[in-house]
Amino acid sequence: MQAFDRGNRGIMKLNELNPNIKNKPTKRVGRGAGSGLGKTSGKGHKGQKARSGGKVRPGFEGGQMPIQQRLPKFGFTSRSSKYKTHIKLGDLNNLSEEIIDLDVLKANKLISRITKEVKVINSGELKKAIKIKGLKISKTASEEVKKSGGEVG
Repeated sequence: MQAFDRGNRGIMKLNELNPNIKNKPTKRVGRGAGSGLGKTSGKGHKGQKARSGGKVRPGFEGGQMPIQQRLPKFGFTSRSSKYKTHIKLGDLNNLSEEIIDLDVLKANKLISRITKEVKVINSGELKKAIKIKGLKISKTASEEVKKSGGEVG
């Protein structure tokens, strides 16, 4: 068995791990001018953040109306979504027509009159042979239509 050299491959070994110890001493503020953090202890002169307990809450912008209050509080709604819808395969059983397109669905009031795009999804059972024309259709719904003797085109 040949020894495998891992030296230059960048693979970490457990015996090469070192503890993450910081050897830097803590800053001792307010201990004279020579320390670099004397007198005002690194807080500058006056102001809220120089005082004891002087903190500002997250998101505070100094009295200006914060961004989370300036933005509108409603979610995103696609402008094209009101023209699109989906219809279940089982709902097509009730139609008397054999060729089903957008106009047939609108005439039978299965979809809104402003709808421009319909997708047929596989939900429910198809009990008759139908021909779907000019509509989007899911893969499983397409298989179900073909299995019942219908066409997709």
